[in-house]
Amino acid sequence: MLNEPASRNPLQHTEPSSLRELHAEYLPGERRPALTQPTFSNLVRRLSHAGFDKRFVQSAILPDWWRDECAADVELLPEIELRIARFLGSPVSQVRNPGEQLAAPSYAGAQLRRVRSVDLDRLGPAIHSALQIATAVVRSLRDHEPSGADLPADGLDWRRELRNPAGTVTLDDILTDLWQRGIAVVPVDVLPAPSFQGLACIVEGHPVILLGHKHDEPGRVAFFVAHEAGHIAAGDCSRDQPVVDEEDLIVDETEIERAADRYATRVLVGKNPIPPLNGGDFKELATHAAELESETGADASTLLFAWAAETGDYSAATMAVKALYRGSGARRKLREHFDRHVDLESAAETDRALLRCVHGDLESDDAAD
Repeated sequence: MLNEPASRNPLQHTEPSSLRELHAEYLPGERRPALTQPTFSNLVRRLSHAGFDKRFVQSAILPDWWRDECAADVELLPEIELRIARFLGSPVSQVRNPGEQLAAPSYAGAQLRRVRSVDLDRLGPAIHSALQIATAVVRSLRDHEPSGADLPADGLDWRRELRNPAGTVTLDDILTDLWQRGIAVVPVDVLPAPSFQGLACIVEGHPVILLGHKHDEPGRVAFFVAHEAGHIAAGDCSRDQPVVDEEDLIVDETEIERAADRYATRVLVGKNPIPPLNGGDFKELATHAAELESETGADASTLLFAWAAETGDYSAATMAVKALYRGSGARRKLREHFDRHVDLESAAETDRALLRCVHGDLESDDAAD
């Protein structure tokens, strides 16, 4: 964990700009009325009502020196109120008033895709949190200057740029290319519920793909990342207007989703539609996918999940991929690329808090397993 020694005074870690804002809010000698005296527990309760549960608050908002006993120290409350105000984009005066309701900002322009029964208001806290995390990632990039090359509008053109001598486009190939272009791919472990499967957005001029799912099959994750890249290549997302895929198991026949699926299939398989997969059960399905891999040069597990995107039969595809012993390793690969491109040590302290939401404990090797 990114912890400071408990013996040090936490208030010493307040940033200079934070102190200036606090001085403006708390006049010398000012005391709050006893009946409206805020408490840390009240803040947590109000955040929970706004859709931000305790686990998320601990990961994304509280400083790394925070301990449970800090909750009883009223001298630390101004620091936490300021952090919450910055995170929500709300006035500090609103946050410090126990009677004021807290809420996530509204993203009326967000495009919800593959939605089962969750509306925009309920997804608001997860969307806002994701955009804040994405912004922290962009601010903490080791190399702020991308290659300058936009994603090709056609998936086949991108495949030609990616294709290695073996002819197979892998998850590693896609991640390497996207990060080099300045498109961050961020697996998020901690988000408010309800959450989403994937989100494509633009923050501070950088496209970012955030993954809210916990899938570990490289073929499935490769298809999903390529799908989100398709949204970026098509210009579907813009500032304050992310594209949010709530659940990949939901069939969405809208053109925006069909086009993103076509893009992913063309870059990973090389053609659209994919070659037909036949099989009476998942073992036969796995065998046929392996045969097609030899014929087409496309990874068998990618073929299976491209097939699942068309048929909706993710259960059979998942079992077939496991039968091919290709059911794990994606999350480790995502984390390797994240660590390579994001400078955690030089990140601002408040950004490090947001970045803790990526695989939880950012310094734990176990998190990448």
